[in-house]
Amino acid sequence: MPAPLIELEDIRKSYGTGTEVEVEVLHCIDLVLRAGEFAALIGPSGSGKSTLLNLIGLLEPPTRGSYSIVGRPTAALADDDLTALRGTAIGFVFQFHHLLPAFSALDNVAMPVLIRDGRVNAAARARVAALPVVQRAFE
Repeated sequence: MPAPLIELEDIRKSYGTGTEVEVEVLHCIDLVLRAGEFAALIGPSGSGKSTLLNLIGLLEPPTRGSYSIVGRPTAALADDDLTALRGTAIGFVFQFHHLLPAFSALDNVAMPVLIRDGRVNAAARARVAALPVVQRAFE
């Protein structure tokens, strides 16, 4: 079995911590995702989907619990390290209104490579085209 790419253990996220209006949005989340797996995050409005995605995307830290990405614990990482990890290990393909209309779906997914390297070479384009999420977009 391949090593986890994303591993969340007992993740909790609260807002207003230490105040009278503290609200725990995420409660005891455990999640393991491995290479090649496909997951969907569904739930009603206000259930914590965006909060969980922000946490997985390293945009905000959990209040409690542990998160490792590509085997690397994230809790003690400095902002520069989190930024580097975001740029190389994780990405989001947003829905329609967040896509850049001047670019194809493949180019939208390859955008981080373009930003990082200033261009998208043939090897990067082939790697992006092989991603399951891109292949599903063209089914």
